[in-house]
Amino acid sequence: MKGGEDRQRFFDRKDFPIVQDFEANFKKIQDELDYVMKNVRTPQFDAVVDGQAFLNKDQAWSVFQFRVYNQDLDFNAKYCPVTAGLIQAHPEISYAMFSILEGPKHIPPHEGLYSGVLRIHVPLRIPSDCNTPGIRCEIRVKNETRMWQEGECLVFDDSLEHEVHMQSEGIRAVLFLDIRRPLPFPQNVLNYLFLWYSRYIGVVQESVEKARAYTMSERNPSRRKNRKKRWRAAEKS
Repeated sequence: MKGGEDRQRFFDRKDFPIVQDFEANFKKIQDELDYVMKNVRTPQFDAVVDGQAFLNKDQAWSVFQFRVYNQDLDFNAKYCPVTAGLIQAHPEISYAMFSILEGPKHIPPHEGLYSGVLRIHVPLRIPSDCNTPGIRCEIRVKNETRMWQEGECLVFDDSLEHEVHMQSEGIRAVLFLDIRRPLPFPQNVLNYLFLWYSRYIGVVQESVEKARAYTMSERNPSRRKNRKKRWRAAEKS
């Protein structure tokens, strides 16, 4: 693996067998996302992950987590048995969540903290007006950009500078997966051990408990009514 700025930005999804499983179950995952968005309270990203407020100042990025640094969130998994089952079948996944942007939304340039993982986006809901004249819907990694297509995964290195432009007024939703980066021996063993033991870091436990509190808390009827209306529009787009 080349280091520094020469690292590969995006990867051919066909080189990752895990991609085939998630793309083959795209419609079932999409149905479970729809259920969550209509029936379960989901937190803003920075409400469950410390230090991320600068990415979500407009409070337009919500999440629904399944796995947080190798710790499965059973209280969320019960709502999405197919999605959770696929995640549990792939121990190389260290982090998994639905990631929902309510447009227009810009996630400013930032870098992931650890280069031992690669990120997969499984696009589930992409507004129909995305990438029409005047409406950018794309992710940039360094000097390369890609657009989302429903059911077709993107694989990229999130430890490089990246940002998101989602200029549609619709809703963009993806299943967000971090997987162990393929590495030669002995780096692969060290990477495995680091990611496995990361579950015991205090901030990870805090994130899990925050997610639990949101899922188990009383629902906000007025907020949910508005989101349901927007989500029906997203399903039809």
